[in-house]
Amino acid sequence: MDIFKGINLKLLAFEHLLRLHPKWQGRAVLVQIANPARGRGRDLEAIQTEIQESCRRINGEFGGNGYSPVVFVDQPITPAERIAYYTIAECVIVTPVRDGMNLTPYEYIVCRHGMKGSQPDSDSAGPRKSMLVVSEFIGCSPSLSGAIRVNPWNTEATAEAMNEAISMSEAEKQLRHEKHYRYVSTHDVAYWSRSFLQDLERCCKDHFRRRCWGIGLGFGFRVVALDPNFRKLNVDSIVQAYEMAKSRVILLDYDGTMMPQTAIDKRPSAEVISIVNSLCNDKKNVVFIVSGRGRDSLGSGFRPVRSLGLQQSMGTSLDGVQMKTGKPVVNVALTLDGCIWLNQ
Repeated sequence: MDIFKGINLKLLAFEHLLRLHPKWQGRAVLVQIANPARGRGRDLEAIQTEIQESCRRINGEFGGNGYSPVVFVDQPITPAERIAYYTIAECVIVTPVRDGMNLTPYEYIVCRHGMKGSQPDSDSAGPRKSMLVVSEFIGCSPSLSGAIRVNPWNTEATAEAMNEAISMSEAEKQLRHEKHYRYVSTHDVAYWSRSFLQDLERCCKDHFRRRCWGIGLGFGFRVVALDPNFRKLNVDSIVQAYEMAKSRVILLDYDGTMMPQTAIDKRPSAEVISIVNSLCNDKKNVVFIVSGRGRDSLGSGFRPVRSLGLQQSMGTSLDGVQMKTGKPVVNVALTLDGCIWLNQ
């Protein structure tokens, strides 16, 4: 039991179910198994109090004559007891507000399916059925396409999902169970291992044809595998081409290039301002700074720089380059195909 399991939200949804669909009063029973809490704290004590109050209220309003709508199991149970609960449950409801993989739905599907050849004379020999109502905030939710997904914070929608799950036709329940069991029985640890190795081999099969380069320094150092025809830029050649060019467009990335990703203060330093000013003062240069930052954030930092273009918010905001005369040098037009540069 913890504050993220959404137990009280589940109880509130079940209360809505009994109130909105009276036909289930006296018939539907919610068995809530809560593993003992691993720690202590005010938040945990508060949620335990809420759960106990909800159980008393629901059983007091809808229970009677030996019928208790909510059975709250707040103690450790053995694996055999857990399997027994899974086996008799028509539906399992897993509604955490935040969780990891959560294997409870998988365990329930396997228990409902049973073992081949076991107890041939019992009801388990008939068609297998299992229904699931799962939170959209758990890791296994996308894998179980036949489960009914809910937002546990929306208790009314969760109540309707519960009603849909237990009211569904037997044929539909069987179809969904078969789909889930096929997935669970084939996507085991061996499958995961094989698929991981296959992906690894596929990614590395052409590595012997590639050339590895070390890039960066310190914690930013990394090795990249590139085409054998790749060559590092020659600084002397770049300087020569720069000096011979009659016009130049310079696009500078901000975060990670002009400003380290780890920097706390993201405002450009005086040295950066000075360098950008030097580039902009050359009439042959058209300089743009490209960033995912907003206009206010980026524009305020480079306000002292003249004749500088800013491409902000990943291109959704563009400020054209201005000469000292105030006339634009470049007009940038946005189209569905990208940016079209038109010299004026």
